[in-house]
Amino acid sequence: MTSLARWCLRRRFTVVVLWLAALVGSIAAATLAGSSYSDDYSVPGTESARATALLQKAFPGQSGDDTIVWHTEHGTVRAADVEQRMKTTLHEVAALPGVAHVDSPYASSGASGLVSKDRHTAYASLTFDSTAGGPGKAEVQKVVDTARKAADGNLSVALGGSTIGTTEGASGHLSEIIGVVVAAVVLFVVFGSLAASVLPIATALVGVGTASMGTTLLGHVMNVAGFAPMLGTLIGLGVGIDYALFIVTRHRKGLRQGLPVAVAAERAVATTGRAVVFAGGTVCVALLGMLILRLSFLNGVAIAASLTVVLTVAASVTLLPALLGIIGPPAPSAAGNAAASPSGSPARRAPPVWPPAGPPSSNATPSCWAPSRLPSCWSWRCPPSPSTWAPPTRATTPRRAPPGRPTTCSPAASAPGSTAP
Repeated sequence: MTSLARWCLRRRFTVVVLWLAALVGSIAAATLAGSSYSDDYSVPGTESARATALLQKAFPGQSGDDTIVWHTEHGTVRAADVEQRMKTTLHEVAALPGVAHVDSPYASSGASGLVSKDRHTAYASLTFDSTAGGPGKAEVQKVVDTARKAADGNLSVALGGSTIGTTEGASGHLSEIIGVVVAAVVLFVVFGSLAASVLPIATALVGVGTASMGTTLLGHVMNVAGFAPMLGTLIGLGVGIDYALFIVTRHRKGLRQGLPVAVAAERAVATTGRAVVFAGGTVCVALLGMLILRLSFLNGVAIAASLTVVLTVAASVTLLPALLGIIGPPAPSAAGNAAASPSGSPARRAPPVWPPAGPPSSNATPSCWAPSRLPSCWSWRCPPSPSTWAPPTRATTPRRAPPGRPTTCSPAASAPGSTAP
């Protein structure tokens, strides 16, 4: 980790450019290739899967759970103009790609249960083609637009169902944006520094963005569920901000100790970076545990989420030290800057001076009993005052004190007007 951190610090601009190139390249590739997520959550071999297969084969018109509903304010759905308009609309919907069958109440064999008792409301059962992973979002949206063209002032048309619901999902990531904003505010309040609060979020966003585009491309290689990108984004933002926060905190601690920026960042990655890599590996192992469940729609989710964690860890131990080296000394918080010296380095407390200036007071505690002020007093075995210590009965030869050291630690010997025994 030390060699990696040193390399990233020396080539910090190169590291930043490489990560930005990876992000932009993955976005361009995912945009050109498009998404190919699978919404097939069936589990082969189960009783429900066999029953669904038999239902689709024998009664294709009864196997779908999507419907087209229309309602009239005046008149009934059996009125000539309403019936003619909806017949034409349902025929156009049945001819669209991705639609397997439309069960219309106006068909010669139409069921009477498809029309309400007051004859103001009717519905048609809509079945999509389930082969090749089901219809795409564009095909489903075309069905919705075609059906809604039949609506006017008296006739209202609505659609519902699991497949139709895929067109109503919000395209933006509002929840992720709110989470990032809240995290930025919390980090700024805690650190009191804009740079220290932005760095973890920026690192996590670069890693998660690259992984999200990689998940889109992964959908063309294997079956990836439609909720995999959202799940990977939430996991990546959580671990990415957390891991980067560890390294930034360690880096700031080194700056407060007076270390240069490069040395503080290198030590932060060399120490905390090991814990980050270990924690990321543990998360990946836990996510890949979904592979042993033998649920095909979870395999792509496990691999996509693990890819997100790997990229966020890589960004934390490579991109983050490069950004720390670019930002330089302004990374400490306002509290740390207030305690810093005018030259920019943190102010250090002056070491205690021995002997202390001025004569000690007569009632002061002997300094040799204060090891926090003079630890060497214990090593030289200076005795306390005679009033509290009795000399040994066996005569001993006193040791010569080293040059520059006081010959006694007794306050009586240094008190004004006193005589040595």
